[in-house]
Amino acid sequence: MSVPLKTKSAIKKSPKIDWNDQIKPFGERLGQSLEYLKFRTRSFNAVAAYEQIGKFVSERQKYLLFQKYFPNEWKNSRTSFFKAGVYENYTEKTNEFFELVNQHLFPLLSGWNEDPETDFDNFNIFSLNVDFCCEDIEYENLRVSFVAALLFFSGDEEIWEFFTNNYHISQEDFAEINRYSFDKIWHLEKTGRIGLYLTIFEVIDHSTGNPWLDTTNCHYNDYFSWNELTVELLTKSYREATEMLEKTEILDALIEANPKEILREMISLWNTGQIQKTKT
Repeated sequence: MSVPLKTKSAIKKSPKIDWNDQIKPFGERLGQSLEYLKFRTRSFNAVAAYEQIGKFVSERQKYLLFQKYFPNEWKNSRTSFFKAGVYENYTEKTNEFFELVNQHLFPLLSGWNEDPETDFDNFNIFSLNVDFCCEDIEYENLRVSFVAALLFFSGDEEIWEFFTNNYHISQEDFAEINRYSFDKIWHLEKTGRIGLYLTIFEVIDHSTGNPWLDTTNCHYNDYFSWNELTVELLTKSYREATEMLEKTEILDALIEANPKEILREMISLWNTGQIQKTKT
């Protein structure tokens, strides 16, 4: 039999938690937390009380991260610790934290994470890469560097049709592409054009080692939770992923300027591990 809900007068006497109390001794802070947890759970059965404690601890962890990464915003924040926000499973304060992460650290509120019922305690990230295994590929809608790299990973004859129609070059203008790359190609130093070509190969192959580029949105299996290591990982890897994608933009420009030369160099690198000089 559940315990009746407390009256308003009892609620007014509940312990008040100061979320800026990190300078207080651990014992004092622990005591306050325990008092608050007893207040939050005394009106529930065992299962509901367990859920309440888990939710409290989870929210508290996010508040600590909020303070660490956005101290000024935390200090000036006026959002509620108790009212639900746009993401209805979380308080307005936690929603504010999510928004700041999304704006300043890494894209959190995109893709399926736009759903107001999203569970962010074990969340997935939305890939910055193209899901070639899950989507119908429209080459005209892809950047040309991606289409060029697909020559090495796909046997689709429409790729050559794309280059014939858009750049007036055909498969007969180039050496045959080996089924497998030069065996030590991934050990080459990523400098100059070689670096650009290796980068686009890895991006297309989803083998960069970066979660923002290797994850596919239809076969995701990596779940993240809120702690400093995860925030640092996703922030750092997101910055690195954007830098890699910027390199592919440089390759776009090179292909647009001289598609035949660039494709010959890419094929040469793939087949032999070297870039053969184009005869003038």
